[in-house]
Amino acid sequence: MLLVITGCNNQQATAKNSTKPVEKTEIKKSKPKSKTKPKVSSILDNLKSSPEKQLQYYALGDSLSVGLFSDSQATRFSTLFAKSLESKTGKPVIESNASSVGKTVTNFGVHHIQDVVAKQPDIITVEFGTNDAAYGVDPTNVNNFVTNLNTVIAQLKSQTKAQIILMTSWSSSNGKYIRNDQLYDQKIKEIGNKYQVPVVDLSTIWTNNPTVTKNDYGVSNVYNIQKDEFHPNQQGHQAIADLLIKTVEETKTN
Repeated sequence: MLLVITGCNNQQATAKNSTKPVEKTEIKKSKPKSKTKPKVSSILDNLKSSPEKQLQYYALGDSLSVGLFSDSQATRFSTLFAKSLESKTGKPVIESNASSVGKTVTNFGVHHIQDVVAKQPDIITVEFGTNDAAYGVDPTNVNNFVTNLNTVIAQLKSQTKAQIILMTSWSSSNGKYIRNDQLYDQKIKEIGNKYQVPVVDLSTIWTNNPTVTKNDYGVSNVYNIQKDEFHPNQQGHQAIADLLIKTVEETKTN
C-alpha cells in the first residue's frame, strides 16, 4: 500500500513563509548637552543682590579721600560715590572714612587695617600713592610702599568679604611728581592684578585737564586750609565719584 503524506511539508513551508521580517530600529544620536556658562555679575550686581538691607562703605586714604578741596564734605568724592551707590542699589549706604591729609600707606594705611575690618564693610576704596610718590622713587621708599600696600589688600581680602577698589595717585596736569606717580601707579596696578582687585586710574581725569584742579588761593571754609591748584576741586571730586561708579557697574566678578 502506498501512503502519500503531504501535510507536514505544507506546514513547514507555511511556517517558514509566515515569518515576519525584522524591523530595523533607528538609533537616534543624542545631542551633546551644552555646558552652562557660569553667570558673571558686576560688583554693582553683587551689592544689589546682597542679603544686607543696608551697605557699609569704607574709604581709606589721604587728603583726596578726606575731601580737599570739595565744596563741602557732603560733596567729596567718597560721599558722592556713596550716594550714587544708594541710588543704583536701592539700599542705604553708610559711609565710614579713615583718611588723613599728607599720609601714606606706610605711615597711615597699614595702621588702620583693623579699623576697616571692624566695620566689616561691603565695599572699600583704598587710595594711596600720591604722598608716597612725593617721598621719592629710591628703592627703600618704593619697596616700603609695595610691601605695605600688599599687606593692606591681603588682610582686607582675607578678613572681610568686601568688594575692594584700588585707586592710583592724583596730580595736577603739570604736577611736580608725575614721573614718580607713573612708577607708583604701575606698582598699584600690579598689586590690583595680583589680588584681582579693580584699579581706578585717576590719571585719566587729571592728565592734560587743568580744570579739575583749578582753585582760588583763599582759605577753605570747610577744611580751614589754604587752597592750591594741586588737589581736585569740586569738578575733580565729581569726576572721581563718576569713575568709581562706572567701575562698579563694569567690573565683572565670578
